[in-house]
Order: sequence, then C-alpha cells, then structure tokens
Amino acid sequence: MTTIAVLAAATFLGGTAHAAELIVNGGFEDLDTYSAPGSHGSYAYPEGSVAGWTFYGAGLINGTTATPWFGYAAPQGFSGSQYGFVQGRGWLVQSFTADVTGDLQLSWLEGSRPDIFGGGYKGDQSYEVWLGTTLLGTFSTLSGQDFILRTLTGPSVTAGSSYNLIFHGLSASDNTAFLDNVSASISPTGGVPEPATWAMMIAGFGLVGAAMRRRTLATA
Repeated sequence: MTTIAVLAAATFLGGTAHAAELIVNGGFEDLDTYSAPGSHGSYAYPEGSVAGWTFYGAGLINGTTATPWFGYAAPQGFSGSQYGFVQGRGWLVQSFTADVTGDLQLSWLEGSRPDIFGGGYKGDQSYEVWLGTTLLGTFSTLSGQDFILRTLTGPSVTAGSSYNLIFHGLSASDNTAFLDNVSASISPTGGVPEPATWAMMIAGFGLVGAAMRRRTLATA
C-alpha cells in the first residue's frame, strides 16, 4: 500500500504549477544608462517604451556612478548596477499578459535619493502602485533610505488577459523614489488542469493501477 500511496502522491505533486516571471527587465539591467535614449551619462530619461518599460517622467540610473543623484554615498541594497526611478509625478509602466488565472504576486526593492542639496532634489517621495485602474497600494520613501523589499498580493487576474503595472509618483516637488528587481507572478487558483497536467495524471493513474494489479496477483 505504501508504494501505491507514493505513486499517487507523485502524480498529483507532479502536476503542481510553477509561477512564471511576467516582468521583462525587472532589474533595469538590459539598457545601459550611457546609451539610453535621453541619456545624461550615468542617468537617463528614456522616452516611450524601452527595454520592457514605458517611461513618463521616470527614468533609469546607474547605482554607482550617478554621483549627481546621491553624492558619493549611494543607497545600499540594490541589485546589479542599475535601477529605475519615479521622480515627481512621473509614471513607470509595464504591460504583461497573464499566463494562468489566479492571484497576482508582486515584489520590488525600494530606495530613495539622499538630500544632498539641503532642500529640493531629495527622496521624500510617495508613490502608488496600480494594476490597470485598480489601486493596489501607496508607499512612501525617506531621503537617503537604503533599499528595502516591498510585496503585494494583487487582485485575481485571468489567463490570456493583458494588464498594465504602474508605479506613479505623487510628489509635487523634484523628489525621487528608486525601484529595482520588480517581479510579478501568479498563484493559480482552481480551474481545469492544463493538457500536460492531464497527461501526467493519466500516466500516474496507470502506474497506480498496474501496481494494484501486481499486488492482487501476488496475493492470489
């Protein structure tokens, strides 16, 4: 009976879905700041859709060489060498298509610009996270804040449907929040198993049936 139970468990566990990454260039590494549209060397204000993201008053920054943004004390905890930013009331947008139906899971790293000029151009920024027309949450940064992890469980999304993930700045001043390692995946809920899962289940049931027949013959 133990063998049969193990085979049955393997059948159902084998059909468990694995969440796929939906965000392209979530670490902002696929576009060099020095060659990006709207580049000012170590930072850029790209126009339109570039490397997976669409920028509206938002941008891209090199986390080690963009000293006009943070002096010589860059915030710590970012990934790679670059990250995005939302400045003032800018928008940073990416569209994706849901691969399965389920609950959206979001995560990203959040940091901010130090107040090196003693007034404007700092990191006291608030920003919203939207999925299309649905507000998921509002967050705030403090000047000089090192990167921290943010997470959200979003609403249910439908397989095959397209959505816009939006980071929207709220500051009326020239304040900036930094964003990095933006990630989105879906935790499947209910629904009919995919064809590959059906095939695995059928094969598993066949193995269980064969094991039961062998057990019956052995005890006959």
